[in-house]
Formats: sequence, structure tokens, C-alpha cells
Amino acid sequence: MNILLIFFAIPVAVIILSIILERYMKCPLSVAGIFFSVFLVVAFSLGAIIEYIVATFVYTIISFLTAFLYEAISTRNNCNMQSSSCTLCNSCSQNRNR
Repeated sequence: MNILLIFFAIPVAVIILSIILERYMKCPLSVAGIFFSVFLVVAFSLGAIIEYIVATFVYTIISFLTAFLYEAISTRNNCNMQSSSCTLCNSCSQNRNR
């Protein structure tokens, strides 16, 4: 049961919650920082076992990568969907000049 929780349930929850937080905060470092602080408090409250501390770093990396990828994908989609007044990225200004 614990193996399933560590390798499946918690990472899926981290991915889903990272996407939700990224939609509102729009800062992957803040999202990862929130997950790091929460998981670090939980790790130390459960006895500071090295497995929990390593899992904290792994879940933080998963959270950051998820938030960063979501931000990159949503920024690219917004850039392609907006009109000629788009200033979100260089590719839009290059497309506008063509």
C-alpha cells in the first residue's frame, strides 16, 4: 500500500495540484516552493527519515517541471491565439512581420 502511495498517488496529486496552482500564480518557482515547504514539514513531522526527505526533493522537482511545462504550453497557446497585438514571445512578433 505504501509503495503505491509513494510512486503513484502522491506524484499524480502533485502534478494535478501544480497545474491548478500554476493557473493562478503563474510562477513555477512559487508553486515548487509551496510544495517543498509542505512536504518538508510533513517529512520532519513524520520523523525526518531520509526516504521522506529524498521524496520531498523528488516531488518538488516534479512540481517545478509540471508548472514550468504548463506555463510554457499555455504561453505558447495564448501567443498563437491572440491577434497582432500579442507581445508574449518573439515568435509572435516574427510571425507578425511576415
